[in-house]
Amino acid sequence: MNALRVVFAGGGTGGHLYPAIAMAEAFQRRMENFKCVFVGTERGIEARVIPQLGYRLELVPVRGLRRKLTLSNLLVPFYLLKSIRQCLRLFREFKPDLIIGTGGYVSGPALLAAWLSRRKFVVQEQNSFPGLVNRWWGERADLVFLSFEESRKFFRRQEHLRVVGNPVRANLNNDNRDSAAKKWDLKPDHTTFLVFGGSQGARRINELMLEILPQLNRLENFQVLWATGEQNFKPIVAQAGNLNHVKVVPYIDEMAAAFSLADFVLCRAGASTIFELANCGLPALLVPFPFATANHQTFNARVMEQAGAARLLVEKELTAEMLLQHVQELATQPHLRQQMSAAAKQLARPRAAEEIVAACLALVEN
Repeated sequence: MNALRVVFAGGGTGGHLYPAIAMAEAFQRRMENFKCVFVGTERGIEARVIPQLGYRLELVPVRGLRRKLTLSNLLVPFYLLKSIRQCLRLFREFKPDLIIGTGGYVSGPALLAAWLSRRKFVVQEQNSFPGLVNRWWGERADLVFLSFEESRKFFRRQEHLRVVGNPVRANLNNDNRDSAAKKWDLKPDHTTFLVFGGSQGARRINELMLEILPQLNRLENFQVLWATGEQNFKPIVAQAGNLNHVKVVPYIDEMAAAFSLADFVLCRAGASTIFELANCGLPALLVPFPFATANHQTFNARVMEQAGAARLLVEKELTAEMLLQHVQELATQPHLRQQMSAAAKQLARPRAAEEIVAACLALVEN
């Protein structure tokens, strides 16, 4: 094949966006003449990330339904129709060979436009409990790429399903511990506890961390790298005060460096995070977001816990005392971290993006 044009549709959160970026990078490594367009919204994380990476971004006005009754829900059909027309216009201009949907409401109009224009399209599902858009369009797609074997039961058709794992960025293992420590003025020889809650942070995780920081500060040869989320950063810094060996930041763009420095992690349980932790062999304390659609983060975390790679902590049951006990145990028992690390690596699928690319090329060529 001389050239390939692909549209990636999905975003809103990093969980839907970063697998698409990983696939785009894999296509570029495989083909010299590869062109792509990302479809997203101005409110999603893609509006900031995609331009920085040099990819073309097509913004559509589609919006999701709010759970509570609101006047803005009345405008959802209007935004959906406008987004479908915009995607159809994009397809006529860009002439894609393939459309790849990675989930979320933003992928809906693009996949519908692909179906209406009789173009080949595939679906990539990150979570063990597939989202509504991916379940619906997965029955009509040419191929569906799953991250977990447990997801199969949610699809009526089975012959077009491929369990390949969740694509992760190729640069995850490119950093080293010494250079990573310098980025945040931390010590490379200290046990490092990485805490993050996604681009917006995680309020409950932040509250619990504030409670246990004084006790963590007393641990020897121990340090914390804590990403609070942009909105929470200033008040948390004010409350935390000056603690030794604790680095508080609003957000971590360079996750490869953070992962290379970390010895264990406290975070949410989005699928992209799960597979990044697995690929890096990082033990984890997972606190699933309790309001995730269909509680899919709990399903993800349970897979890690059953493998022995993580501990699932239910947010509504979690206290500061419980969290402190888990952190102290992992901080002071390197053999336990080694066991969990080995279990995490057993779940890793580092070639997920390459497997997806190979199947997509075969589909287009046929």
